[in-house]
Amino acid sequence: MSTYEPPLPPEQQPPSDGYGAPPPPPPPAPPQGGGGYSAGTAWSFGWNKFTGNLGSIVIAVLVLVAVQVVVQVVSYFVGDSLILRWVISLAGWVLSMIIGAGLVRAALDITEGRELDPKTLLTPNKLGEVIVASLLISVATFVGLILCVIPGLLVAFFTSFTLYFLMDRQELGAIDAIKASFEFTKNNAGNVIVWFLLCLATYIVGFLLCGVGLIAAIPVILIGTAYTYKTLNGQAVAA
Repeated sequence: MSTYEPPLPPEQQPPSDGYGAPPPPPPPAPPQGGGGYSAGTAWSFGWNKFTGNLGSIVIAVLVLVAVQVVVQVVSYFVGDSLILRWVISLAGWVLSMIIGAGLVRAALDITEGRELDPKTLLTPNKLGEVIVASLLISVATFVGLILCVIPGLLVAFFTSFTLYFLMDRQELGAIDAIKASFEFTKNNAGNVIVWFLLCLATYIVGFLLCGVGLIAAIPVILIGTAYTYKTLNGQAVAA
């Protein structure tokens, strides 16, 4: 008696582990940095958010300008005391750093869909780290400018996102935020350069409008830079 059994049709055969098995699909490609980003879009975002939060933003900018004016006026009337002038200038510098960090935090809040709270300007988090980072950057930039100008400009360029990293990522200290800004700027140099050139043009136009245009130019630049930071880091930005 024959024991021959006909083979099963292909659709009923069990899967094979041999060489005939199809290869697994390739892994997905890694995301590309800066995908979908453009400096023009960042500027438009900054302008739209500025006009949408006009009252609060103008107050914020006027507070920053008022601090600078008060420091200059007080420094003028203190007389010839170099020590007192130095103390007043230092106090003004610290206040400017605090308000500057508050403006950065407010710009990040806007990109995250939160309303601008004027109290944020005077109560940013991580004040100690902000002052340390600002001091380190100021000293490094000053030394670079003395040496040959270009090194100072490079320091200012590569550390330009330090406050954004400090305000956005709570785990970072001053040194780590400076390093993160350096890596971020290096990896996105083309987009960042184009954005900063657009910022420079915006600032010049604002200045030429009797200085009044800076009330619009500064917020547009800050919010657009926050958009640039978020987008090039692959983070979502609120419409």
